[in-house]
Amino acid sequence: MEKLSVIIVDDHPVIRHGVSSVLRQQPDMNIVGQSHSAEAALPEIKNLKPDVAILDITMAGISGIDLIPYIKESSEDTAIIIYTMHEMPDYIHRAFSAGAKGYVLKGDEINDLIAAIREVKEERFYFSRNLPHALVQQIMNGNGTQGPLSGLTAREYEIANLLAQNMNPNKIGEILFISPKTVRVHRTNIMHKLGCQRSNELLFRLRDYFPNIQ
Repeated sequence: MEKLSVIIVDDHPVIRHGVSSVLRQQPDMNIVGQSHSAEAALPEIKNLKPDVAILDITMAGISGIDLIPYIKESSEDTAIIIYTMHEMPDYIHRAFSAGAKGYVLKGDEINDLIAAIREVKEERFYFSRNLPHALVQQIMNGNGTQGPLSGLTAREYEIANLLAQNMNPNKIGEILFISPKTVRVHRTNIMHKLGCQRSNELLFRLRDYFPNIQ
């Protein structure tokens, strides 16, 4: 039996090694690569053309969601699973709009990830059982979101989320492993896309868009 080739892209070594260790025990799976960033993963994916790529969202540099189009361009048959802690609907919509086939939460059982790998390889979608049923149905019916934040890149969306929590560029840079200067550039782009003239205006606007943030 030919094994499913899998690559794992996550900036946390514990996650990479833990997932890899479990998947290696599956008789139908073969871990062909592990990468700590999207930039490091892309050459591997181009070369190896794995059956399945498991991607985190929040990583230094290019996010997992922004990596998806590059993967589809260089290895179109690679099925993509997002493996993340993010449960916000906009992340989920963005992932599937970009070309993901599966979405598994890191709080799910590891058997859910194993099941997702087998499902997406058969060109079927896989959704975490902890995602709202209405959201899953919306995605399956092809009804994407066109909300006010839909024009942001995945990185801009991450920064917008943190700005809504009243974090400054230095703190955001620490969390995302980018420079405060880069955060400020993204903040300016977000302001332009949302039609905001001042930082305070942006903060109030973002708090409306992220109502679950305390």
